[in-house]
Amino acid sequence: MTETTHQLKQGKLLFTCTMSFIVITVMSGILFPDALYSVGIGTMNYLTDTFGYVYIAGSFLFVAMMMFFAFSKYGQIRLGPDDARPEFSTLSWIGLLFSAGMGTVMLYWGVAEPVYHYVNPLVTTGIAPLSPEAASFAMKRSFIHQGIQAWSAFAVLGLVIGYLMYRKNESGLVSNILLPWGRDKANGSLGKLINIVCVFGAIAGISTSLGQTGLSLGVSFEYLFGIPSSNILTTALVAVIAVITIICTTTGLEGGIRRLSDYNLYLLAGLIILVGVLGPTKLMINVYFDTIGNYLGSFFSDALKLPTFAAKEETSWISGWPIYYYAWAIAWAPFVGPFIARVSKGRTVKEFILGSLVLPCLGIFIWVAFFGTIGLESTPEVLKAAAASSKAATFIVLEDFPMGKLISFGVVIALFTCFITSLNSSTFVLSSMCEDGSDNPSNKMRIIWVIAQTAMALTLMMGSSSGIELLQSISLIFALPLIFVLFICLVSTVKMFRAEFSDEPMNFEETTKKNIENSQQQTTA
Repeated sequence: MTETTHQLKQGKLLFTCTMSFIVITVMSGILFPDALYSVGIGTMNYLTDTFGYVYIAGSFLFVAMMMFFAFSKYGQIRLGPDDARPEFSTLSWIGLLFSAGMGTVMLYWGVAEPVYHYVNPLVTTGIAPLSPEAASFAMKRSFIHQGIQAWSAFAVLGLVIGYLMYRKNESGLVSNILLPWGRDKANGSLGKLINIVCVFGAIAGISTSLGQTGLSLGVSFEYLFGIPSSNILTTALVAVIAVITIICTTTGLEGGIRRLSDYNLYLLAGLIILVGVLGPTKLMINVYFDTIGNYLGSFFSDALKLPTFAAKEETSWISGWPIYYYAWAIAWAPFVGPFIARVSKGRTVKEFILGSLVLPCLGIFIWVAFFGTIGLESTPEVLKAAAASSKAATFIVLEDFPMGKLISFGVVIALFTCFITSLNSSTFVLSSMCEDGSDNPSNKMRIIWVIAQTAMALTLMMGSSSGIELLQSISLIFALPLIFVLFICLVSTVKMFRAEFSDEPMNFEETTKKNIENSQQQTTA
């Protein structure tokens, strides 16, 4: 086992840097909201327009490499000793993976996105709005954007962190991805930079989603209980999420969060079954399988779609949908990746990849197919209203659906439970990194991070009318440096996996010694 004295101690550095980032961002949002908004949105637009191909090609590369690892000889490597076995049952594991990943995205966009694309299909396709072709286009794009390309970012980081923690007995610091090049590299300036970028990206990503979830919950209370949506209501709902998260995170991962994830999985399955029974069952099932076929049939062309000869008409759409989704997933990777690594201890590489990449997507596709079909079958008036308000789309569509109030109430509960799991995962990872990669960070640090994330989301969201857009821009800006961190993850994984099957297994300490000797020789020369 690697001695902890050799590991980088930078918890205080990460805590100080991240808290300073939160304070500066929040204060700028309060004192100079317009200026911060202009800088944030302008930078985001520049990066997505200029480096859009990096997000698209990178996410495609992630999928390709994960599938290679899963179905090659490396797929049998276990995240732990050879005799290790999983800590969680398969059902609990799937629930944790799903809830910590893009469960809230599915609930938020499961109706809103199909409806939007049905009413506003991409112009260059030549598809008429509200036509059968538009419906097929809408469902396929929803599958693409919430499919394996988005989830691949989580798997890339989670795989290497899980391997290092449970196979090599290293800490959970992301900078340890540099260990194949020597511990001096992981403990050096680049390692520190990687950790800082990751914690910045994590806090920005989760704060964005927390603010967005708060707004959606506020709207849901207006539709369900007639309580007007307001800043006070949104603040109260977000506070409830924070309090429940503190209770869950301080009872331990194996306790509160596992049970919550189990209940959430049962709830989501129940809602799908209820909608399937009350709605056009045959149509929903047909849409599910037909769209999977369309998704797989044109996977390569859709996965690598970028603006070319019709760039004027396509650039804003591609930046606003696929690039936005993939960048958002990359921004989530620093906290979702280590979290799914933590709950996947004892599983093989193949199990980890298929479980974190394929199974959640199949569940999301069922939700989108069933709830999206309800949306597309709505009246023109409902379609128009739903397309105009993404945060209210699900509740608008369900108003006229049989037992719509009950189903909407179930969606609200699912939003709570999914986001509590996501907030718990980010809290765990941030707390761990600020305590030098601890596998069991203190409750005090966990509570601090729940409060900090909640405060950032609420302050920026309430500080100006453009708060959510500002939070989104911050998370997407950090996605660009984060994608290069994920590229390093891939190279690091290849080097370590190859060493598993070589005659001379990789020795991180020996690599460090050689790096130091080479450096001394170059200095002498």
